Amino acid sequence: MTAQNDINNYIDTLILREQIFFKDGGVQIRNKSYSKRKATTSLEYTHSFTADDGVECKEYTLYEQELINGGRLYKTHKSFVNEYGFAFYIKCPFSLARQQVSDYDVLIPIKCYLTVTIPSLLELRKTTHWDKYIVSRGTNKSDDDISGYIQHYINFEELRILEWSNEPISVLRDKMKINDAKYNGSYSKYVSPLTMELAQMDFCVNTIDSDVNTLYNLLKYAGEYGTKNMKLYHNNTEGFDAEYTVGNYKDRDTLITKVQNNIMTKANGLEFRRGAKSSQIVKFYDYTRRAMKYQQEHYLPIYVSRGDKDAIDNLGKYYGKTIEEITKKKSTLRYEVSIRNIIGGNKGVKKTFEDVMKKKFRKITLKHLYNPKYRGIVRTVLRNYLYNIFGDEITKNKISIGGKNMNKWDLVKEEKFQKGLQIMAILQLTEGDNGMSIAEIKKKCIESGANYESVRRLFKIIKDKGYTSSWDNDRITAMNLIKDIYKDLEKVN
Repeated sequence: MTAQNDINNYIDTLILREQIFFKDGGVQIRNKSYSKRKATTSLEYTHSFTADDGVECKEYTLYEQELINGGRLYKTHKSFVNEYGFAFYIKCPFSLARQQVSDYDVLIPIKCYLTVTIPSLLELRKTTHWDKYIVSRGTNKSDDDISGYIQHYINFEELRILEWSNEPISVLRDKMKINDAKYNGSYSKYVSPLTMELAQMDFCVNTIDSDVNTLYNLLKYAGEYGTKNMKLYHNNTEGFDAEYTVGNYKDRDTLITKVQNNIMTKANGLEFRRGAKSSQIVKFYDYTRRAMKYQQEHYLPIYVSRGDKDAIDNLGKYYGKTIEEITKKKSTLRYEVSIRNIIGGNKGVKKTFEDVMKKKFRKITLKHLYNPKYRGIVRTVLRNYLYNIFGDEITKNKISIGGKNMNKWDLVKEEKFQKGLQIMAILQLTEGDNGMSIAEIKKKCIESGANYESVRRLFKIIKDKGYTSSWDNDRITAMNLIKDIYKDLEKVN
């Protein structure tokens, strides 16, 4: 297995959730957290980080916040998340807050909610903190290393976090009474990231030079989805991260310009989803490169050009780009599939595993994601969505670029004079940033009095033979890119 085809290079965002309670009634979590409402004890977790101006700073790791309903929230400081690559979050009801400050000695288990979020596992693996941990404590098992890394900085056992189970309250109370010296792991068990439910998993592929605008213009004319269920968004302006252009947020008009189905360069993302609370979201967006070495060597699966003449020739023949041009680019196109559990709705992660593996699961954890038996999940999900969006066209051979790729007179010759000219006219209408989509042209043809069945057959020919995607160089480059991704994903294991 080569480095670029390791599943680790395709897994990005991970979110873990679990219902929990505190063995000590929340005493330790309160001692380890900072709050302006209580005196400091020197027991609080702290961390070091480098500020934007290069100055070494210290900050409290966990903060205690009081909620409107009287409950409490324990969460990591944003500087910790930026420095160490994960966020820790516990939401507690008012009853626990009352128990924490009560003089009453009898403790009862109170259900709380724990969430651990890794915004980008790919970026986390590039940090010096991760490298230091792997060198000193690494096991060469991804699930154990992720779990160990998290607990290295926030120790769940030290915070006395137990898993809330579907057992009677009396049993849970008994678990709280067991001395740590007697704990053997069979009766009560401290929570670890390994045992938490996997609530979201994002798979992604970073590609060679392309952008959202080019892909959007391709999708207007090609593929099975077209612009159905498509939304556009903006994610590269400071203070905005993947904000939808359909929203009513402040300064919307200055961030996005949308003219006649054309998105301008300021809009750099698009996605397919079913409904506002979809458990499965497919995204294409412009992604800023942060580490060229990793990008080129590890998870640019179709850009492996170091000393490889075939790969170098491939860049010019199918993408019209040189290595130098691609290297100078500060961003790249990312293809991403986000699978998530919806609170009170569909458990998308569990459903995905069950659909692919054809078996039932009680709970999906990190161990399932990294289990060799289930590694095909990553490959299957990424390939299936590409196929669903682009159809059979994605399985065809790539087309070399250079000038107008489709010879107009060859088209007339192949489809005969009258039909060939009709197809040529339709393709001309799709040209340029302000070109019409196939759906818009079809509607105009019928409105102009054309026979519905004739129009249907004509557009079926255009679609089946892939004329729209091979009409000009930009569309050819974008389609070649998608074909390459689809083919290369087959090697992921």
